[in-house]
Amino acid sequence: MKYLGIYLDRKFNFNAHIDHTVAKLITLVNMLARTAKLQWGLGHKALKTIYEGGVVPLLTYGAPIWIEAIRKNKNLTKYKRMQRLMNIKIAKAHRTISYDASCVIAGVRPTQITIEQRVQTYMATKVNNPEYDAPLEVRHWRHPAELPTIREVENGSTYTAEVYTDGSKIGDNFGAAGIIFVN
Repeated sequence: MKYLGIYLDRKFNFNAHIDHTVAKLITLVNMLARTAKLQWGLGHKALKTIYEGGVVPLLTYGAPIWIEAIRKNKNLTKYKRMQRLMNIKIAKAHRTISYDASCVIAGVRPTQITIEQRVQTYMATKVNNPEYDAPLEVRHWRHPAELPTIREVENGSTYTAEVYTDGSKIGDNFGAAGIIFVN
């Protein structure tokens, strides 16, 4: 049975989902193989962008639901086999390269780490987690005109924070390096 794009089987072990995803991704990799030959075709950056934007979302869709299935060696091996095919295309490497070496050469995070990271991010953001420090939405950002002005030190005054800059200046251009000591 398919529900919201996740294939459920009788025992809820999600093997059918993994098999379906791998079959879909192998078809995608084979289509890319026609345009990503060793000497011509799509380059490293384009293939890596396709991987990050097309393959990873397919790999990780619904991962918090079926994360236990990927911890089984037979299912993880299926994902590793598929990712190795894509890594070979990204790195334009020879087909006898190992999975681990293909990840390093292609500059791609291994499948299991990617899935675990997506699940951890989901659990941190979607479950009420008081320790998660979410970034502010753009509508809550302070306008640059509202930022405090920086004044020079007045003699005889005490401050809780002191700021020292390196004074970089070349012609009419100024540097922006600095250090702040508080108390």
